[in-house]
Amino acid sequence: MNNKATNVLLGVILVLVALNLAMTTILIDRQSKAGGANERFDPEVARDWGNNVVDLYNRRDHEALYALFSPQARIKIGQQQLADQLGKLHQLFGVVEDHAYVNSVKLGEKGGAQYFQLFFNARVSGKNSPATLKLSLVETNDKFSLYGLSINASESLD
Repeated sequence: MNNKATNVLLGVILVLVALNLAMTTILIDRQSKAGGANERFDPEVARDWGNNVVDLYNRRDHEALYALFSPQARIKIGQQQLADQLGKLHQLFGVVEDHAYVNSVKLGEKGGAQYFQLFFNARVSGKNSPATLKLSLVETNDKFSLYGLSINASESLD
């Protein structure tokens, strides 16, 4: 191939790469605007949920904690079952002495509801190891409800 044909071919490739980059940028911008605030969980709201759940857990206020659960979650676990499970958590881990919000993950959408998992580093009185508190929340009609919670003292998010 001669020099002129090579230069033309390189010019065409450069134009195609520039168009591809422009289209990718436009698509990413549209997707981020379409996803909006629902794709990311507000850290202040996450901290409030963590504080509230930890307070109720530490006070052993199972009834108030049960009231935070979504109707779908309450179908899966009864109030007495929750009290029994939380009693077992208290035996294993004691109280949550301190916790700090780390991050959240959007788990997905189903039936018009969005599901999130919130992660907290925690320190519990019953273990000498780092712990993780995980809260699962469901958002329906701009209202959040608890869907699940777990404490794991054998892992840390650091």
